[in-house]
Amino acid sequence: MVHAEPRLIIIGCGTAGIALASRLRFQLGYKNFTIYEREAHLGGTWYLNTYPGVGCDVDSHLYSFSFNLNPDWSRKFAEKDEILEYLNSTVDKFGVRPHIQLGVEVVAATWVDEKQVWRVGLRDMTTGKVHHQEAEMLVSCVGTISIPKDCDIPGHENYQGSIFHSARWNHDYNLKDKRVAVVGNGCSAAQLMPHVAREAAEVIQFQRSPQWINERPNPAFSGFQRWCFRNVPFYARWYRFSTWLSIDALHNLYVTGTDVLDRKRAEAQTEAESYMRKAAPKKYLDILIPTFPLGCKRRIFDPGYLRSLHEPNVELTTEPITGFTKTGLTTPKRSIDFDAVILSSGFKIQEFLSPITIVGKEGKTLNEHWEDTRGAQAYKATFVHGFPNFGIVFGPNAFPAHNSVIFTNETQAEFIVKTLIKPVLDGNFQTLDVKQAAENYNTMYVQERLKTMVWSGGCANWNLNAAGRNTTNYHDPTWKFWWDLYWPVWEDFNLSGSRISLPLAPWTKLAMWTAITPAVVACTAQGFKTLL
Repeated sequence: MVHAEPRLIIIGCGTAGIALASRLRFQLGYKNFTIYEREAHLGGTWYLNTYPGVGCDVDSHLYSFSFNLNPDWSRKFAEKDEILEYLNSTVDKFGVRPHIQLGVEVVAATWVDEKQVWRVGLRDMTTGKVHHQEAEMLVSCVGTISIPKDCDIPGHENYQGSIFHSARWNHDYNLKDKRVAVVGNGCSAAQLMPHVAREAAEVIQFQRSPQWINERPNPAFSGFQRWCFRNVPFYARWYRFSTWLSIDALHNLYVTGTDVLDRKRAEAQTEAESYMRKAAPKKYLDILIPTFPLGCKRRIFDPGYLRSLHEPNVELTTEPITGFTKTGLTTPKRSIDFDAVILSSGFKIQEFLSPITIVGKEGKTLNEHWEDTRGAQAYKATFVHGFPNFGIVFGPNAFPAHNSVIFTNETQAEFIVKTLIKPVLDGNFQTLDVKQAAENYNTMYVQERLKTMVWSGGCANWNLNAAGRNTTNYHDPTWKFWWDLYWPVWEDFNLSGSRISLPLAPWTKLAMWTAITPAVVACTAQGFKTLL
């Protein structure tokens, strides 16, 4: 039996889930949806990552929703608590909270073709009980920076000290007067190192690869600036737009193949190297400064990391870790005892939607589909063939390395509303499934474009999977992402239902109004003449 109003299940309540749910409420007035969030609180990565110093490296006014500007950001780059407060206030402002079920994990979802619904398996994280719900539509808003990489260092199970990942920070452990190892030197490690250096008696950081590090001035917004953001018409909009515009221009730093672009990236690289030589201890410069091009790995905007390397209790080493002992770590040169080992070794970026088992209409799982394509892929980062009425926000190749992910989250959420949710609610069709040829054409084009980008510049990075395929990054400026997803190309989809009618494109409506307006004006004028 088909429900009078189609139902929707949303997986995850981080920035992507909040972006979609808020739009459903204020744009469509739609309420027949539920968000299932595995954790005890909403916020995604901003709830899960609680290590000291965790913050954002995108301007606060851009790392926010276009429909809910915040005039009260305290600094240019906000930290975790302020971002989490903003996400919670957005949820309450747009009436999203009653739709959220916390502590419920989506473990599986299967398309039931006979009923044209998704049957979704849900596990209560408190009791462990599994139950099922059905919905005509399913959207994944699962982020990629949420599940830490497993420790792959031999012997870790025998270590008798404290060991934890930076994304699962152990707040019960006191670092004071302890000997601490920090494994990794990416963005998270750079943020937590100043704190660890202040607290611990001795810190040895194990660097796996050098990183390009840029200066990160983080001025506070003055009371007058915040007053202007709140009270001066369009000032906050202008500030946000100008920030987005200037940051989007940085896309050119990631493109290779022409002398002009290579020269621009070389200039930016020289600027970063100059900062590193000025701020870092001279004894570490040879191992800190990369030989690969700027942008090949995610850039670090320095939160005080290089300054912390000057501390007398801090050592930076490139010695590879060969294993754990009961009391510490070993390298080819030495065995070192540690009271605690902090793993800052990244996330399972390539495991989109894992460990959820999603089964499409042909009985094939999403992971099996992606094995056939040598890595995760989706039509315009959003739809996958064989999985009807299923969309992905923050899907494969939706990550803008140079700009705000909230911008692309919003863009995808709006695309899903226009392409799937609103047409189904309006009865334009019952099911939507992207054609395999359309998915392949779009994703192969993306992969060809990515071959000209700096991520293929010879460094090890989390953008590339084991097959060397870039499954994370978008290849163009974010304005192009917005334009690519502005309106659906209906011929790229298989549609089904008792009747099929396509929504009119905005430019079609404009053309119709343009054509009809002169006739309406003429008729109105004639009517006045008759009355007079």
